[in-house]
Amino acid sequence: MNKLKILHITQSLGGVETYIREIINHVDKDQFELKIVAPPSKTLTEVCLQYNIQHIEFNMSRSFNPFSDSISLIRLYRLIKRERPSCVHIHSSKAGFLGRISSKLAGYPSLFTPNGVSYLSFTGMKRLIYFTLESFAKFFTDRILTVSYSEANRLIYEVGHKQNSIDVLLNSVTFPLNYSSLQRTNHSKNEHPKIGTIARLTPQKNPLLYVTVAYHVIQAHPKSHFYLLGAGFHDHLKTEVIDLINRYGIADQFHILDWCDPKASSEFINSLDVFVLTSVFEGLPYSLLESMRAGVPCVVSACDGCLDVVRNGENGYACLTKEQYVKAILDLLENPGLAKRIGENGASYSYTFHNSSKNSKILSEIYKKVSNSEWSDQLQVKNLEFNSFAIAKDHEVITLG
Repeated sequence: MNKLKILHITQSLGGVETYIREIINHVDKDQFELKIVAPPSKTLTEVCLQYNIQHIEFNMSRSFNPFSDSISLIRLYRLIKRERPSCVHIHSSKAGFLGRISSKLAGYPSLFTPNGVSYLSFTGMKRLIYFTLESFAKFFTDRILTVSYSEANRLIYEVGHKQNSIDVLLNSVTFPLNYSSLQRTNHSKNEHPKIGTIARLTPQKNPLLYVTVAYHVIQAHPKSHFYLLGAGFHDHLKTEVIDLINRYGIADQFHILDWCDPKASSEFINSLDVFVLTSVFEGLPYSLLESMRAGVPCVVSACDGCLDVVRNGENGYACLTKEQYVKAILDLLENPGLAKRIGENGASYSYTFHNSSKNSKILSEIYKKVSNSEWSDQLQVKNLEFNSFAIAKDHEVITLG
């Protein structure tokens, strides 16, 4: 049987790299030949070497730069023409824009996964520019695969993509073979409660709100310690974060940790009493799924991506205000029984709906359809005007339209 060649292209790492690693680990290697076009990354190179997959190192500017972007477009066009893939799977904003154009010009079908719609990162004129670029990219878009229903909603109702050009396949994580329902035997294992987040120091992740929440929780629960893992990777707000920590006088109880490899990140999550995420928006955050998998109770922002996962008060907490964050964290710290229930519900939910071994089979079918341009009504069609959690519970990964 001839393998289908899937060429992955991205300029981002972080969550996008996790997404690609999950695909590499679980896609059927007898059916698909993968090639990865991405910036240099030790962890990505390691998993590629493990499966004898070529990692083509490719850097492109993250910001809008007409000169360098034109060069990147030409390079991508030539690379795609040389590789002659069955499908080009493009990830994130800049690669998503240039990759769709170069794939269309080269004459090869593409599948675009935004991993968080680009224009949501900005306000004012920048937001308008990135929204305009995404609207322009519609004319070069063959197929879209979103990682959450809220992301699909944005692309249909704001950008104007057609429903029948979008599929939704929720982000997924790897579970042990013997996993049934993870039991955390001690939810208050730290003498000094450990609250943590995994986030770059960028406006999207809203670290200043996280620092403010930490200050108010520490006032009510003086033994608490807060941790932020993610420094050294786009530290746009690092100075502001450190200044705010010092202004609040919580430097002894607020710890900034450098970005680390997946194994160390997993160990960090397992050490937490509460996981917090204060993002302005998300695609569907892996750090949340990994925390739920570990049975750690989660308190997150009520934003795109998170709302696809968290049912408030049942498997986590979704917050709109500083006060809601503080109350949810204190409730979990002061009520071990509640923390245990929320953590176990999150673990059960993530295993049922975000399991890579299950969802990789659906991704394989999507790759085959994109490669063969055979789109049918085999997958159940649903209306996107939904309650996120209610639809997610059905877990019929869908073709929209």
